[in-house]
Amino acid sequence: MRVTTQDGRVVLAPDQAEKPLDVHSLSDNQFLALGLSNVAYIRPALTDDGEEGCAIHAADGSPLAIVEDMETAWGVILQNDMIPASLQ
Repeated sequence: MRVTTQDGRVVLAPDQAEKPLDVHSLSDNQFLALGLSNVAYIRPALTDDGEEGCAIHAADGSPLAIVEDMETAWGVILQNDMIPASLQ
């Protein structure tokens, strides 16, 4: 499975050798792991020196890094070939 874009939208696409994915047949663990290594989100946090900053988290909520600002967070996510996700 790979993550790609189509008409400006992020979509999951099967690898060339795989059949198309039927999301209705995923196990709970497969669903939880879907996109885990490809998606990151940003939330407000305090840096090590107590200043306001941004925490970067993996799709499962695992903390990855704390940076000074939103722009740096987006840059770090994109430089690591991950897809930034916005939380509503």
